[in-house]
Amino acid sequence: MTQRSRLTGKRFRGLTVVTSIWILFLIFVGAVVRVTDSGMGCPDWPLCYNQIIPPAQLAAWIEFTHRVVAGIAALLTIAVAAVAWRNYRDQRFIYGPALGAVGIVFFQAFLGAITVWFNNHPLTVIAHLLAAMTYLALTLFLTTAAYLPAETMARPGVSNRRHRSFFRFLLFTGAALFFLLLSGAIVTGTGTGLACLDWPLCQGEIFPANAHLGTILHLSHRFIVVVVGAIIAAVVLQTRRHYAEHNLLVKWSTAMGLLFLVQIGVGGVNVLMRFPRLINATHLALAAAIWGSLIILTTIFYLTARSLLSEPEEDEVISSQSFSPRQKAGIYFKLTKPWIMILLLITTLTAMFIAAEGVPPTPLILYTLLGGALSAGGASVLNSYVDSDIDRVMSRTSRRATATGLITPQETLFLGLGLSTMSVLVFAMFVNTLSAVLSTLGILYYVFFYTLYLKRTTIHNIIIGGAAGAIPPLVGWTAVTGSLDLGAFYLFAIIFFWTPPHTWALALLVKKDYAQARVPMLPVVVGEKETTYQILLYSILLVTLTLLPFTFQMVSPLYLLAVLGLGLYFIYLAWKLWRNFSKPVSKRLYKFSQAYLALVFVIMAIDRSLF
Repeated sequence: MTQRSRLTGKRFRGLTVVTSIWILFLIFVGAVVRVTDSGMGCPDWPLCYNQIIPPAQLAAWIEFTHRVVAGIAALLTIAVAAVAWRNYRDQRFIYGPALGAVGIVFFQAFLGAITVWFNNHPLTVIAHLLAAMTYLALTLFLTTAAYLPAETMARPGVSNRRHRSFFRFLLFTGAALFFLLLSGAIVTGTGTGLACLDWPLCQGEIFPANAHLGTILHLSHRFIVVVVGAIIAAVVLQTRRHYAEHNLLVKWSTAMGLLFLVQIGVGGVNVLMRFPRLINATHLALAAAIWGSLIILTTIFYLTARSLLSEPEEDEVISSQSFSPRQKAGIYFKLTKPWIMILLLITTLTAMFIAAEGVPPTPLILYTLLGGALSAGGASVLNSYVDSDIDRVMSRTSRRATATGLITPQETLFLGLGLSTMSVLVFAMFVNTLSAVLSTLGILYYVFFYTLYLKRTTIHNIIIGGAAGAIPPLVGWTAVTGSLDLGAFYLFAIIFFWTPPHTWALALLVKKDYAQARVPMLPVVVGEKETTYQILLYSILLVTLTLLPFTFQMVSPLYLLAVLGLGLYFIYLAWKLWRNFSKPVSKRLYKFSQAYLALVFVIMAIDRSLF
């Protein structure tokens, strides 16, 4: 590369960055115009009250500022196109979008004019916003391309089957997100933002019986948010699962996912605070940021897939064997790990009895258990999707459908996301909002924080990750009470301290598997002796914790005797394992720990109900 071409590339990068930032600022200023109702601050166009400088009116100056910012954006865009045409005519994917952005500029100017001429008609306002997002997409594409090394873009495009599939999914995500932007623009343009004054429900229901057109438009936007959220979660999981070696893809997909979570929170606050201007403008700015993140992610993938991404082996080609619907259902059911689901549902159900100090209403029990089963099953399926690579090399998990190829990765991913989404809807519709939020947090924590990060990176994976399995009793408690208190967190603490000795006992049995899969479980890193010592310490802490309710006179002596007997046997097994490690004792402790947790919760529930 010559000195001149380096200098030209540097200038082009700087120009595209400035232009992208300026367009983001333009979108924010446009949001300020909307939330302050200043769209008609200047009732004529291109002048303002038939003069270049507007009169001393706040609305006029806000609208005038928007026009000035738009004018500067147009000049910057034309400059980018001129440089692209002069220096990058041999790269169509550079000068094509640059010229397209210029076309959008003139189209935007036309839309801005007719928006004023038609007195801010909702259709023109919506079209103006969507054109702005298209404008931003083209500019961000150029900016991303300008910053990628030239050698990585020698052959833009995708050729591999898996890469093509993921690229199509990114395009589908873009279409879904654009549709979400459209629905949000319709809500804003039609003034139906306050059709529902509570969140995430509407008038205390998922879909009110007396819903009118404004309510339908508002609720449609919320339902689209749920669907798009599941799609974005799929993008994040696929990126981290299949393209972990490409740091830029991982970073931008993660950024998009986090921004979407923040956007959901801001949307809720926006409704509950009755659409304050600053939060309303922030909501639109975040929408632009999420859209921009997806554009950058898609651009990076398209331009670098052939150069930087390895060609995957055909180890994920699914067997052509056909299955009957019943056999397929059986495969899906096993992926939900029903043996784990049952234990989680026991802790959820008993937490409901403990919170109610008796028997909760039967419908509430059924809906909570249904939501819990969907949540636990969805999280387990997503865990199998993420861990399919290490499941193949571990003898204990090598027979899972995701490892043997009985089910495609795409089926696994969408099954997990589908079950998780249904769980949120069940909790929100039939239980309460707090239970839905806690269930969602449990899924996110287990799949994204534990499975994707903790499990593969730190020796403390089980200690920190144990919080995910401790959330079901919180869900059961809030299903009954609608709130959290010390009693709920006490149940959380029991499972939190139970998880390490239970899991480490299993890890001792399959230590070689974890070592082969390069998972830093405690026995692999520190050895068997230290692991058995840690098991003994956590067992003592756990049993001591289960005795505290009697100290505070929350339970009867019957509970004390039963739990003390179980606890002493738990500690005895842990001590025996520490004194003289053997796999039979480790297996015995692992099996007993499952029954122990269920029995402690059942005994507490019975005691609280009877005494």
